[in-house]
Amino acid sequence: MKYQKSALLSIAFLSVIATGISQANDYGQGQENFSNAIPLDNAQDRHSHWRAVGRVQPSKAKPDSYCTASLIDSRNGSLDASGPAYILTSGHCVDLGSLNISSDIPLDGHVDFDYFLGNMQNTERYALKKLVRSTMRGADLAIIELDTPLQSLLDKGIEPLKISPHLPPNGMNLLIVGIPSGHENAPALRLSACPLEGAEDLVEDVYVFRAFHKHRCKGLAPGSSGSPVLDRISNQIVGVLSTSTRGVKAENRCQQNAPCEIDNGQPVLAPETSYSNPAIGLKTCFSQGLFNPLDLECALQSTLEMTLGGNYDPSTFSRVTTDDQGNAVLPKWSWSFSVDTPFYRHKTVRKPSECESPHYYGNAIDAKQALIDDSIGPEPGLYFLCIIGVDSPEQRPAREMMNKPVIVAMEVAPPGPTRAPELKIERTTDGDYKVTPHYSHPWLWVYTFKSGPAEAVQCDDPQGYAAEFSKAKIIDAGQLPIKLCSKVYDLTRQPSAPRTDLLLP
Repeated sequence: MKYQKSALLSIAFLSVIATGISQANDYGQGQENFSNAIPLDNAQDRHSHWRAVGRVQPSKAKPDSYCTASLIDSRNGSLDASGPAYILTSGHCVDLGSLNISSDIPLDGHVDFDYFLGNMQNTERYALKKLVRSTMRGADLAIIELDTPLQSLLDKGIEPLKISPHLPPNGMNLLIVGIPSGHENAPALRLSACPLEGAEDLVEDVYVFRAFHKHRCKGLAPGSSGSPVLDRISNQIVGVLSTSTRGVKAENRCQQNAPCEIDNGQPVLAPETSYSNPAIGLKTCFSQGLFNPLDLECALQSTLEMTLGGNYDPSTFSRVTTDDQGNAVLPKWSWSFSVDTPFYRHKTVRKPSECESPHYYGNAIDAKQALIDDSIGPEPGLYFLCIIGVDSPEQRPAREMMNKPVIVAMEVAPPGPTRAPELKIERTTDGDYKVTPHYSHPWLWVYTFKSGPAEAVQCDDPQGYAAEFSKAKIIDAGQLPIKLCSKVYDLTRQPSAPRTDLLLP
Protein backbone atom coordinates (compact mmCIF):
# COMPACT_ATOMS: atom_id res chain seq x y z
CA MET A 1 0.00 0.00 0.00
CA LYS A 2 8.89 -6.10 5.57
CA TYR A 3 8.13 -8.46 8.27
CA GLN A 4 10.31 -10.03 10.86
CA LYS A 5 9.61 -13.34 12.61
CA SER A 6 8.26 -13.01 16.15
CA ALA A 7 10.45 -14.64 18.78
CA LEU A 8 7.35 -15.53 20.80
CA LEU A 9 5.95 -17.99 18.29
CA SER A 10 5.94 -21.53 19.58
CA ILE A 11 6.94 -24.67 17.74
CA ALA A 12 3.33 -25.77 18.01
CA PHE A 13 2.17 -22.67 16.17
CA LEU A 14 4.72 -23.16 13.42
CA SER A 15 3.41 -26.69 12.96
CA VAL A 16 -0.11 -25.24 12.58
CA ILE A 17 1.12 -23.17 9.64
CA ALA A 18 2.76 -26.18 8.03
CA THR A 19 0.12 -28.85 8.55
CA GLY A 20 -3.21 -27.07 8.93
CA ILE A 21 -5.22 -25.13 11.45
CA SER A 22 -6.32 -26.63 14.74
CA GLN A 23 -10.10 -26.36 15.09
CA ALA A 24 -9.73 -25.74 18.82
CA ASN A 25 -7.74 -22.52 18.24
CA ASP A 26 -9.28 -21.46 14.94
CA TYR A 27 -11.34 -18.28 14.83
CA GLY A 28 -11.90 -19.08 11.14
CA GLN A 29 -13.90 -22.17 12.12
CA GLY A 30 -12.33 -24.35 9.47
CA GLN A 31 -12.72 -21.98 6.50
CA GLU A 32 -10.08 -22.84 3.90
CA ASN A 33 -7.52 -20.30 2.79
CA PHE A 34 -8.38 -18.64 -0.55
CA SER A 35 -12.01 -19.79 -0.34
CA ASN A 36 -14.85 -17.40 -1.15
CA ALA A 37 -15.76 -14.92 1.56
CA ILE A 38 -18.73 -15.99 3.66
CA PRO A 39 -21.39 -13.79 5.31
CA LEU A 40 -21.50 -13.88 9.10
CA ASP A 41 -24.60 -14.17 11.25
CA ASN A 42 -24.44 -14.26 15.01
CA ALA A 43 -26.75 -17.17 15.77
CA GLN A 44 -26.03 -18.59 19.22
CA ASP A 45 -23.49 -15.76 19.65
CA ARG A 46 -20.96 -17.77 17.62
CA HIS A 47 -19.42 -14.60 16.15
CA SER A 48 -19.79 -12.27 19.14
CA HIS A 49 -16.01 -11.71 19.10
CA TRP A 50 -16.61 -9.62 15.94
CA ARG A 51 -19.45 -7.48 17.22
CA ALA A 52 -16.82 -4.70 17.41
CA VAL A 53 -16.25 -4.68 13.63
CA GLY A 54 -18.60 -2.20 12.01
CA ARG A 55 -19.55 -0.08 9.04
CA VAL A 56 -18.27 3.50 9.39
CA GLN A 57 -19.77 6.42 7.49
CA PRO A 58 -17.48 9.37 8.31
CA SER A 59 -19.64 12.17 6.90
CA LYS A 60 -23.37 12.86 6.67
CA ALA A 61 -22.65 14.75 3.43
CA LYS A 62 -21.50 11.50 1.79
CA PRO A 63 -24.05 8.86 2.85
CA ASP A 64 -22.90 6.38 0.19
CA SER A 65 -19.24 6.57 1.19
CA TYR A 66 -18.31 4.03 3.83
CA CYS A 67 -15.53 1.78 5.05
CA THR A 68 -15.05 -0.90 7.67
CA ALA A 69 -13.69 -0.05 11.12
CA SER A 70 -13.04 -1.88 14.37
CA LEU A 71 -13.37 -0.84 17.99
CA ILE A 72 -9.92 -1.23 19.54
CA ASP A 73 -8.84 -1.96 23.07
CA SER A 74 -7.10 1.24 24.15
CA ARG A 75 -6.71 0.25 27.83
CA ASN A 76 -3.32 -1.48 27.46
CA GLY A 77 -4.07 -3.90 30.26
CA SER A 78 -5.85 -1.43 32.53
CA LEU A 79 -9.35 -2.19 33.85
CA ASP A 80 -10.38 1.47 33.55
CA ALA A 81 -12.72 1.92 30.56
CA SER A 82 -13.94 5.42 31.40
CA GLY A 83 -11.93 6.93 28.55
CA PRO A 84 -13.14 7.46 24.99
CA ALA A 85 -13.97 4.65 22.61
CA TYR A 86 -11.73 4.61 19.53
CA ILE A 87 -12.19 2.91 16.17
CA LEU A 88 -9.43 2.03 13.72
CA THR A 89 -9.79 2.28 9.94
CA SER A 90 -7.82 3.33 6.83
CA GLY A 91 -6.57 6.88 6.44
CA HIS A 92 -7.97 7.23 2.93
CA CYS A 93 -11.47 6.62 4.30
CA VAL A 94 -11.43 10.01 5.99
CA ASP A 95 -8.63 12.18 4.60
CA LEU A 96 -7.55 11.25 1.07
CA GLY A 97 -5.09 13.67 -0.50
CA SER A 98 -2.83 14.61 2.39
CA LEU A 99 0.88 13.89 2.76
CA ASN A 100 0.63 15.18 6.31
CA ILE A 101 -0.71 13.73 9.53
CA SER A 102 -4.16 15.17 10.27
CA SER A 103 -5.57 15.48 13.77
CA ASP A 104 -8.51 16.80 15.82
CA ILE A 105 -10.96 17.21 12.95
CA PRO A 106 -14.69 17.07 13.93
CA LEU A 107 -16.72 14.32 12.25
CA ASP A 108 -20.52 14.08 12.04
CA GLY A 109 -20.85 10.49 10.79
CA HIS A 110 -21.51 7.24 12.64
CA VAL A 111 -20.45 3.63 12.97
CA ASP A 112 -22.79 0.62 13.08
CA PHE A 113 -21.71 -2.42 15.11
CA ASP A 114 -23.42 -5.84 15.26
CA TYR A 115 -23.38 -5.78 11.46
CA PHE A 116 -24.42 -9.39 11.02
CA LEU A 117 -26.52 -11.10 8.39
CA GLY A 118 -30.22 -10.56 9.10
CA ASN A 119 -29.53 -8.05 11.88
CA MET A 120 -29.72 -4.74 10.01
CA GLN A 121 -32.72 -3.60 12.10
CA ASN A 122 -30.82 -4.17 15.35
CA THR A 123 -27.34 -2.80 14.73
CA GLU A 124 -25.72 -0.68 17.44
CA ARG A 125 -25.13 2.85 16.09
CA TYR A 126 -22.69 5.29 17.66
CA ALA A 127 -21.95 8.87 16.62
CA LEU A 128 -18.43 9.87 15.67
CA LYS A 129 -16.86 12.75 17.57
CA LYS A 130 -13.62 13.55 15.76
CA LEU A 131 -10.81 12.27 13.64
CA VAL A 132 -8.10 11.93 16.25
CA ARG A 133 -5.30 11.11 13.84
CA SER A 134 -4.88 9.98 10.25
CA THR A 135 -2.09 9.74 7.72
CA MET A 136 -1.34 8.73 4.16
CA ARG A 137 2.39 9.37 4.56
CA GLY A 138 4.10 6.01 4.44
CA ALA A 139 1.01 4.48 6.05
CA ASP A 140 -2.77 4.42 5.58
CA LEU A 141 -4.28 4.63 9.04
CA ALA A 142 -6.91 6.58 10.95
CA ILE A 143 -8.02 6.66 14.58
CA ILE A 144 -11.53 8.05 15.19
CA GLU A 145 -12.96 8.91 18.60
CA LEU A 146 -16.59 8.06 19.23
CA ASP A 147 -18.92 10.36 21.11
CA THR A 148 -19.29 7.62 23.74
CA PRO A 149 -16.97 6.25 26.45
CA LEU A 150 -15.58 2.75 26.01
CA GLN A 151 -17.43 1.55 29.10
CA SER A 152 -20.80 2.17 27.41
CA LEU A 153 -19.90 -0.25 24.62
CA LEU A 154 -18.60 -2.80 27.08
CA ASP A 155 -21.91 -2.55 28.94
CA LYS A 156 -23.59 -3.53 25.66
CA GLY A 157 -21.35 -6.58 25.41
CA ILE A 158 -19.25 -5.16 22.55
CA GLU A 159 -15.71 -6.26 23.31
CA PRO A 160 -12.93 -4.26 21.59
CA LEU A 161 -10.29 -6.04 19.55
CA LYS A 162 -6.72 -6.08 20.81
CA ILE A 163 -3.83 -4.85 18.70
CA SER A 164 -0.99 -7.32 18.34
CA PRO A 165 2.34 -6.03 19.66
CA HIS A 166 4.28 -8.29 17.27
CA LEU A 167 5.11 -8.32 13.57
CA PRO A 168 3.43 -11.35 12.00
CA PRO A 169 5.74 -13.89 10.36
CA ASN A 170 5.52 -14.76 6.69
CA GLY A 171 3.00 -17.58 6.27
CA MET A 172 0.84 -16.65 9.26
CA ASN A 173 -2.80 -17.58 8.64
CA LEU A 174 -4.95 -14.46 8.49
CA LEU A 175 -8.62 -13.58 8.66
CA ILE A 176 -10.13 -10.42 7.20
CA VAL A 177 -13.52 -9.36 8.56
CA GLY A 178 -15.16 -6.53 6.65
CA ILE A 179 -18.15 -5.16 4.79
CA PRO A 180 -17.48 -5.26 1.03
CA SER A 181 -19.88 -3.61 -1.37
CA GLY A 182 -21.85 -5.64 -3.90
CA HIS A 183 -24.05 -7.40 -1.35
CA GLU A 184 -26.77 -4.81 -0.92
CA ASN A 185 -29.46 -7.52 -0.86
CA ALA A 186 -27.68 -9.31 1.98
CA PRO A 187 -25.52 -6.78 3.86
CA ALA A 188 -23.29 -8.30 6.49
CA LEU A 189 -19.79 -8.74 7.79
CA ARG A 190 -17.95 -11.17 5.55
CA LEU A 191 -15.07 -13.42 6.46
CA SER A 192 -12.06 -14.12 4.21
CA ALA A 193 -9.09 -16.37 4.93
CA CYS A 194 -5.57 -16.51 3.47
CA PRO A 195 -1.92 -16.61 4.57
CA LEU A 196 0.45 -13.68 4.84
CA GLU A 197 2.71 -13.67 1.77
CA GLY A 198 5.37 -11.26 2.94
CA ALA A 199 5.69 -7.51 2.88
CA GLU A 200 6.32 -4.92 0.20
CA ASP A 201 6.91 -1.21 -0.25
CA LEU A 202 4.19 0.18 -2.52
CA VAL A 203 3.61 3.13 -4.81
CA GLU A 204 0.05 4.27 -5.45
CA ASP A 205 -0.38 7.64 -7.12
CA VAL A 206 1.64 10.14 -5.07
CA TYR A 207 1.74 7.88 -2.00
CA VAL A 208 4.60 5.63 -0.94
CA PHE A 209 3.55 2.96 1.55
CA ARG A 210 6.19 1.26 3.65
CA ALA A 211 6.31 -2.44 4.56
CA PHE A 212 2.68 -3.29 3.76
CA HIS A 213 1.43 -6.84 4.32
CA LYS A 214 0.71 -8.80 1.15
CA HIS A 215 -2.08 -11.38 0.85
CA ARG A 216 -4.66 -12.75 -1.59
CA CYS A 217 -7.86 -13.17 0.42
CA LYS A 218 -10.98 -13.34 -1.75
CA GLY A 219 -14.19 -11.37 -1.53
CA LEU A 220 -12.69 -7.93 -0.93
CA ALA A 221 -14.26 -4.90 -2.61
CA PRO A 222 -14.87 -1.17 -2.02
CA GLY A 223 -16.15 -0.90 1.53
CA SER A 224 -13.61 -3.44 2.75
CA SER A 225 -11.03 -0.69 3.31
CA GLY A 226 -10.25 -0.36 6.99
CA SER A 227 -11.12 -3.98 7.77
CA PRO A 228 -9.10 -5.54 10.58
CA VAL A 229 -6.61 -8.14 9.40
CA LEU A 230 -6.49 -10.69 12.19
CA ASP A 231 -4.19 -13.38 13.47
CA ARG A 232 -6.37 -16.44 12.91
CA ILE A 233 -5.25 -18.02 16.19
CA SER A 234 -5.37 -15.07 18.62
CA ASN A 235 -7.97 -12.82 16.89
CA GLN A 236 -5.63 -9.86 17.48
CA ILE A 237 -5.30 -7.12 14.86
CA VAL A 238 -2.06 -7.42 12.89
CA GLY A 239 -3.02 -5.03 10.09
CA VAL A 240 -5.61 -2.72 8.54
CA LEU A 241 -6.76 -3.39 4.98
CA SER A 242 -5.69 -0.59 2.66
CA THR A 243 -5.58 -1.26 -1.08
CA SER A 244 -5.78 -3.91 -3.79
CA THR A 245 -4.96 -4.72 -7.41
CA ARG A 246 -8.31 -6.48 -7.89
CA GLY A 247 -9.33 -6.03 -11.55
CA VAL A 248 -6.34 -3.79 -12.32
CA LYS A 249 -4.44 -3.90 -15.63
CA ALA A 250 -0.65 -4.03 -15.58
CA GLU A 251 -0.41 -0.89 -17.75
CA ASN A 252 -2.06 1.15 -14.98
CA ARG A 253 0.32 0.05 -12.23
CA CYS A 254 1.35 2.67 -9.69
CA GLN A 255 -1.63 4.89 -10.47
CA GLN A 256 -4.63 5.52 -8.21
CA ASN A 257 -6.31 2.27 -7.09
CA ALA A 258 -3.52 0.31 -8.78
CA PRO A 259 -0.68 -0.11 -6.25
CA CYS A 260 2.62 -1.42 -7.54
CA GLU A 261 5.51 -3.10 -5.79
CA ILE A 262 9.14 -2.07 -6.23
CA ASP A 263 11.71 -4.52 -7.57
CA ASN A 264 15.22 -3.09 -7.96
CA GLY A 265 13.81 0.32 -8.76
CA GLN A 266 11.25 -1.01 -11.23
CA PRO A 267 7.44 -1.00 -10.80
CA VAL A 268 5.75 -4.42 -10.68
CA LEU A 269 2.04 -5.15 -10.44
CA ALA A 270 1.03 -8.28 -8.52
CA PRO A 271 -2.38 -9.34 -9.93
CA GLU A 272 -5.39 -9.87 -7.63
CA THR A 273 -3.40 -8.99 -4.52
CA SER A 274 -4.44 -7.00 -1.48
CA TYR A 275 -2.29 -5.08 0.96
CA SER A 276 -2.73 -3.99 4.55
CA ASN A 277 -1.05 -1.49 6.82
CA PRO A 278 0.85 -3.19 9.66
CA ALA A 279 -0.66 -2.52 13.08
CA ILE A 280 2.72 -2.77 14.80
CA GLY A 281 3.37 0.47 16.72
CA LEU A 282 -0.30 1.37 17.22
CA LYS A 283 -0.47 -0.18 20.67
CA THR A 284 2.04 2.35 22.00
CA CYS A 285 -0.15 5.25 20.79
CA PHE A 286 -2.40 4.84 23.85
CA SER A 287 -1.69 5.58 27.50
CA GLN A 288 -4.20 4.99 30.31
CA GLY A 289 -7.00 4.68 27.78
CA LEU A 290 -6.25 7.94 25.96
CA PHE A 291 -4.65 8.52 22.57
CA ASN A 292 -1.11 9.80 23.00
CA PRO A 293 1.01 9.93 19.82
CA LEU A 294 4.18 11.22 21.53
CA ASP A 295 5.69 7.77 21.97
CA LEU A 296 8.44 7.45 19.36
CA GLU A 297 7.21 3.94 18.56
CA CYS A 298 3.68 5.17 17.80
CA ALA A 299 2.86 4.47 14.15
CA LEU A 300 1.05 7.84 13.95
CA GLN A 301 3.86 9.97 15.34
CA SER A 302 5.10 12.72 13.00
CA THR A 303 8.19 14.90 12.70
CA LEU A 304 7.38 17.16 9.73
CA GLU A 305 4.42 19.13 8.39
CA MET A 306 4.31 19.84 4.64
CA THR A 307 2.07 22.12 2.56
CA LEU A 308 2.08 21.96 -1.22
CA GLY A 309 2.52 25.25 -3.02
CA GLY A 310 -0.62 26.99 -4.30
CA ASN A 311 -2.78 24.84 -6.55
CA TYR A 312 0.13 22.53 -7.24
CA ASP A 313 -0.95 19.16 -8.57
CA PRO A 314 2.02 16.79 -8.28
CA SER A 315 2.67 14.43 -11.17
CA THR A 316 3.81 10.87 -10.56
CA PHE A 317 4.84 10.01 -14.12
CA SER A 318 7.48 11.62 -16.33
CA ARG A 319 9.47 10.84 -19.45
CA VAL A 320 13.00 11.34 -20.74
CA THR A 321 12.74 13.37 -23.97
CA THR A 322 15.25 14.39 -26.62
CA ASP A 323 16.13 17.85 -27.90
CA ASP A 324 16.62 18.89 -31.52
CA GLN A 325 20.18 17.58 -31.44
CA GLY A 326 19.07 14.18 -30.14
CA ASN A 327 20.41 14.75 -26.64
CA ALA A 328 18.48 13.33 -23.68
CA VAL A 329 16.50 15.86 -21.64
CA LEU A 330 15.80 14.59 -18.15
CA PRO A 331 12.54 15.31 -16.30
CA LYS A 332 12.58 17.31 -13.05
CA TRP A 333 10.83 16.98 -9.71
CA SER A 334 9.32 20.50 -9.87
CA TRP A 335 8.14 19.96 -6.29
CA SER A 336 6.78 23.21 -4.77
CA PHE A 337 6.09 23.18 -1.02
CA SER A 338 6.64 24.63 2.43
CA VAL A 339 7.38 22.87 5.72
CA ASP A 340 7.03 23.78 9.38
CA THR A 341 10.78 24.02 9.93
CA PRO A 342 13.03 26.92 8.82
CA PHE A 343 15.15 24.69 6.58
CA TYR A 344 14.97 21.35 4.83
CA ARG A 345 17.32 18.76 3.35
CA HIS A 346 16.55 16.33 0.55
CA LYS A 347 17.93 13.55 -1.61
CA THR A 348 16.77 11.27 -4.44
CA VAL A 349 17.00 7.48 -4.05
CA ARG A 350 15.77 4.30 -5.74
CA LYS A 351 14.41 2.58 -2.59
CA PRO A 352 11.99 4.18 -0.08
CA SER A 353 13.90 2.58 2.81
CA GLU A 354 16.92 4.72 1.92
CA CYS A 355 14.91 7.83 2.89
CA GLU A 356 15.01 6.60 6.47
CA SER A 357 18.81 6.66 6.55
CA PRO A 358 20.42 9.99 7.61
CA HIS A 359 23.20 9.51 5.07
CA TYR A 360 23.61 11.50 1.83
CA TYR A 361 21.01 14.19 2.51
CA GLY A 362 22.00 17.44 0.83
CA ASN A 363 22.79 20.86 2.31
CA ALA A 364 20.15 22.69 4.34
CA ILE A 365 17.99 24.98 2.18
CA ASP A 366 15.67 27.81 3.23
CA ALA A 367 12.15 26.36 3.43
CA LYS A 368 10.32 29.56 2.46
CA GLN A 369 8.56 29.02 -0.89
CA ALA A 370 10.69 25.95 -1.43
CA LEU A 371 11.09 24.37 -4.86
CA ILE A 372 12.98 21.17 -5.60
CA ASP A 373 13.71 21.18 -9.30
CA ASP A 374 16.43 18.54 -9.52
CA SER A 375 16.65 16.36 -12.61
CA ILE A 376 15.60 12.71 -12.37
CA GLY A 377 16.99 9.76 -14.30
CA PRO A 378 18.27 8.84 -16.80
CA GLU A 379 17.50 5.16 -16.17
CA PRO A 380 13.79 4.27 -16.47
CA GLY A 381 11.93 3.18 -13.36
CA LEU A 382 10.92 4.56 -9.98
CA TYR A 383 12.69 7.34 -8.11
CA PHE A 384 11.94 8.64 -4.62
CA LEU A 385 12.33 12.17 -3.30
CA CYS A 386 13.11 12.25 0.44
CA ILE A 387 12.54 15.44 2.46
CA ILE A 388 13.35 16.13 6.14
CA GLY A 389 13.10 19.35 8.13
CA VAL A 390 15.94 20.95 10.12
CA ASP A 391 16.04 23.96 12.41
CA SER A 392 19.32 25.48 11.19
CA PRO A 393 21.86 25.12 8.37
CA GLU A 394 24.24 23.54 10.87
CA GLN A 395 21.83 20.85 12.06
CA ARG A 396 22.86 17.53 10.60
CA PRO A 397 20.42 14.75 9.69
CA ALA A 398 19.93 12.46 12.68
CA ARG A 399 18.16 9.16 13.14
CA GLU A 400 15.42 10.73 15.25
CA MET A 401 14.44 12.80 12.18
CA MET A 402 13.94 9.67 10.12
CA ASN A 403 10.50 8.89 11.56
CA LYS A 404 8.25 9.23 8.51
CA PRO A 405 10.14 11.67 6.28
CA VAL A 406 8.15 12.93 3.34
CA ILE A 407 8.67 10.45 0.49
CA VAL A 408 7.39 11.22 -3.00
CA ALA A 409 7.49 8.80 -5.93
CA MET A 410 8.05 9.48 -9.62
CA GLU A 411 8.19 6.97 -12.46
CA VAL A 412 10.51 7.87 -15.34
CA ALA A 413 9.69 6.37 -18.73
CA PRO A 414 12.23 6.15 -21.58
CA PRO A 415 11.92 8.31 -24.71
CA GLY A 416 9.25 7.14 -27.10
CA PRO A 417 5.98 8.05 -28.79
CA THR A 418 2.67 8.36 -27.00
CA ARG A 419 0.20 5.59 -27.84
CA ALA A 420 -2.26 6.30 -30.61
CA PRO A 421 -5.81 7.35 -29.66
CA GLU A 422 -8.04 4.38 -28.87
CA LEU A 423 -11.64 5.09 -29.85
CA LYS A 424 -14.80 3.00 -29.90
CA ILE A 425 -16.93 4.33 -32.76
CA GLU A 426 -20.56 3.14 -32.85
CA ARG A 427 -23.56 4.02 -35.03
CA THR A 428 -26.68 4.80 -33.01
CA THR A 429 -30.24 3.89 -34.00
CA ASP A 430 -30.97 7.48 -35.07
CA GLY A 431 -27.93 7.61 -37.37
CA ASP A 432 -25.59 9.55 -35.08
CA TYR A 433 -22.08 8.38 -34.25
CA LYS A 434 -21.08 7.77 -30.65
CA VAL A 435 -17.32 8.10 -30.13
CA THR A 436 -16.03 6.78 -26.81
CA PRO A 437 -12.34 7.38 -25.98
CA HIS A 438 -10.45 4.80 -23.92
CA TYR A 439 -8.64 6.31 -20.95
CA SER A 440 -5.74 4.48 -19.32
CA HIS A 441 -3.47 6.36 -16.91
CA PRO A 442 -0.69 7.20 -17.38
CA TRP A 443 -0.58 6.44 -21.10
CA LEU A 444 -3.92 7.79 -22.37
CA TRP A 445 -4.74 10.83 -20.26
CA VAL A 446 -6.49 13.65 -22.19
CA TYR A 447 -8.09 13.48 -25.65
CA THR A 448 -8.40 16.37 -28.08
CA PHE A 449 -10.58 16.49 -31.20
CA LYS A 450 -11.46 18.58 -34.20
CA SER A 451 -13.79 17.78 -37.07
CA GLY A 452 -15.23 19.16 -40.29
CA PRO A 453 -15.58 18.51 -44.03
CA ALA A 454 -12.97 16.04 -45.24
CA GLU A 455 -11.48 18.42 -47.79
CA ALA A 456 -11.23 21.31 -45.32
CA VAL A 457 -9.80 19.65 -42.20
CA GLN A 458 -6.15 18.60 -41.95
CA CYS A 459 -5.44 16.37 -38.97
CA ASP A 460 -1.69 17.11 -39.18
CA ASP A 461 -2.39 20.82 -38.56
CA PRO A 462 -2.09 21.38 -34.77
CA GLN A 463 -4.55 24.30 -34.89
CA GLY A 464 -8.18 23.79 -33.92
CA TYR A 465 -7.92 20.83 -31.53
CA ALA A 466 -10.01 21.13 -28.36
CA ALA A 467 -9.96 18.95 -25.27
CA GLU A 468 -12.91 16.60 -24.73
CA PHE A 469 -13.52 15.58 -21.13
CA SER A 470 -16.83 13.76 -21.44
CA LYS A 471 -17.02 9.98 -21.57
CA ALA A 472 -18.51 9.97 -25.07
CA LYS A 473 -18.64 12.42 -27.98
CA ILE A 474 -21.76 12.48 -30.18
CA ILE A 475 -21.47 13.33 -33.90
CA ASP A 476 -24.90 14.36 -35.19
CA ALA A 477 -26.11 12.59 -38.35
CA GLY A 478 -26.86 15.98 -39.91
CA GLN A 479 -23.13 16.78 -39.95
CA LEU A 480 -22.19 13.72 -42.03
CA PRO A 481 -19.99 13.03 -43.88
CA ILE A 482 -17.29 14.36 -41.58
CA LYS A 483 -13.61 13.91 -40.86
CA LEU A 484 -12.82 13.35 -37.19
CA CYS A 485 -9.27 14.11 -36.02
CA SER A 486 -8.07 13.02 -32.60
CA LYS A 487 -4.93 13.16 -30.50
CA VAL A 488 -4.29 11.88 -27.00
CA TYR A 489 -1.81 13.11 -24.40
CA ASP A 490 -0.08 10.92 -21.85
CA LEU A 491 0.46 12.05 -18.27
CA THR A 492 3.71 13.78 -19.28
CA ARG A 493 1.60 15.99 -21.61
CA GLN A 494 3.28 14.49 -24.67
CA PRO A 495 0.81 14.23 -27.58
CA SER A 496 0.32 11.27 -29.86
CA ALA A 497 0.40 11.40 -33.62
CA PRO A 498 -3.05 12.39 -34.96
CA ARG A 499 -5.63 9.75 -35.83
CA THR A 500 -8.03 10.25 -38.76
CA ASP A 501 -11.53 8.74 -39.00
CA LEU A 502 -13.94 9.42 -41.85
CA LEU A 503 -17.52 9.13 -40.66
CA LEU A 504 -19.96 8.50 -43.51
CA PRO A 505 -23.77 8.90 -43.67
